[in-house]
Amino acid sequence: MLDNLNQDVSILQPSLQMTDSQIQNRIRQMKMEDPDDQTCYQKFCNLFTIEYYREYFDVTTELVIAKVVNAFNPFSGTFFDIGGGIPELYGPFWILNTLIFTTALSVNIIKYMQLQPGEHFEYQFQIVPILTIFMYLKTLIVPMIYRVALKCVSQDRLTLLHCLTIYGYSAVVMIPISLLNSIPNPAIQWMLLVYVLFAQTSFLTSNFNQELKYLPKEKKYMIVGLVAVVQITIMILYKFYFFSSINYEQLGLVKKRTTTHLLPHILGAN
Repeated sequence: MLDNLNQDVSILQPSLQMTDSQIQNRIRQMKMEDPDDQTCYQKFCNLFTIEYYREYFDVTTELVIAKVVNAFNPFSGTFFDIGGGIPELYGPFWILNTLIFTTALSVNIIKYMQLQPGEHFEYQFQIVPILTIFMYLKTLIVPMIYRVALKCVSQDRLTLLHCLTIYGYSAVVMIPISLLNSIPNPAIQWMLLVYVLFAQTSFLTSNFNQELKYLPKEKKYMIVGLVAVVQITIMILYKFYFFSSINYEQLGLVKKRTTTHLLPHILGAN
C-alpha cells in the first residue's frame, strides 16, 4: 500500500504546473495502466472521445500568452521549458483559426482594391474552405514529418503532441504578416514571407536543437535542413496559391508591358 502511494505521488510531482483537469486525467491514466482492468472500448476507442483530448485544451491564459510571446522570439530556444513542457492544443487551435480568418480577409481586401469604377464587389467566401483544408493539413502532416525525423535520430522525448504544439505556436508570427499581405505590392509581400520563413525556421530549429544538443552534428544538420525545406515548401504554396492572382497592372503597381508583333511589319514591308 505504501509503495503504491509513493508511486502515485512521484507521478503527480511533475504536475505542479498542471491544471486540475490534467491532474485528474493523469490519475485516470494511472488507474487504467493494467490492461486487464481496461474495457475493449477503453483500449481501442478512447482516442475518439472528448475526455481523451480535454486535458490538452484545459490551460490557463497566462500559459498561452507566455508561449505566444516566446514564439515571437526566433532564437528563444526555451519553448519546451514553459509550463513544464506539457503539450497542449488550445493555443495551436485558436492560432490556426485566426490565421485562416486573417488570410481570407487579406485576399478579400486585395480583390476589393482591384475593382474598377462601377464594378460590384463580391466576397471571396470560397477561399475559406480551401484555406481551412490547407492550414489543417499542414498543421497535421508537418509535425508528423518532424516526429518521424526525430525518431530516426533517436530522439524520443518529443512526442507527436509536442511537435503539434510547437508547430502550432510557430504559426503565430504569420497572423500579423498575413494582414500586412493585403498591401498589394509584390516586393513587400515577398519580403514579409521571407521574414516569416526565417522566423519560423529559426524558432523551430533553435528549440529542436535544445533537444538534440548531445547528438552528432550530422544529425543536427539533417533536422535543420528538413525544417528549412518543409517551411520553404509551405511558404511557396501559400504565396502562389492564395496571393498569385493579384493583378498588379490593374492596381497601377507594375507598368503594363507592350508587346510589339514583328510579323505584320515584315509582311507589310514585303
